[in-house]
Amino acid sequence: MNDNFSARVHPAASAGVFWVMGDQVMKRGKLEGTGFNVIDVLVPPGSGTPPHMHASPEIFRILEGTMTIWSMVDGKPAEIEAVVGDVVTIPAHAPHAYRNSSSEPAIMMAIVDDGMMGFFEAAASHEPPAGPPTPEVIERIMALTETHGIHILQAA
Repeated sequence: MNDNFSARVHPAASAGVFWVMGDQVMKRGKLEGTGFNVIDVLVPPGSGTPPHMHASPEIFRILEGTMTIWSMVDGKPAEIEAVVGDVVTIPAHAPHAYRNSSSEPAIMMAIVDDGMMGFFEAAASHEPPAGPPTPEVIERIMALTETHGIHILQAA
């Protein structure tokens, strides 16, 4: 029997865990033969991303907490509150950002392609951050965004 046609269980205990800026990323699984990767992102209170865009589409499903999602709607900046169970789809090249505006951690499952996964792995720290990102960490992440086709936008 060909293993490519067999179901696979990716046990939670085997998730690869790392941090990108202040967010904890747990690599949950990859659908073999595709570019689909499943990750969980634990977003601490106050953490999030700046407005940006990239060629990779993304899907977020809110598992715990509330996330503020920023995007452009009809050419105007808009924010929506995504709550537990909500699914947010981000098309390729769509300007977007997210942040946890609450006082509690939030967790979202994301489906990302290999390109975005490559960025996360290149940006990864294998130790939890001791505090806010340092200027050196921010500079390294900004350099990685350029090499991975992520364009940081001016804040709305």
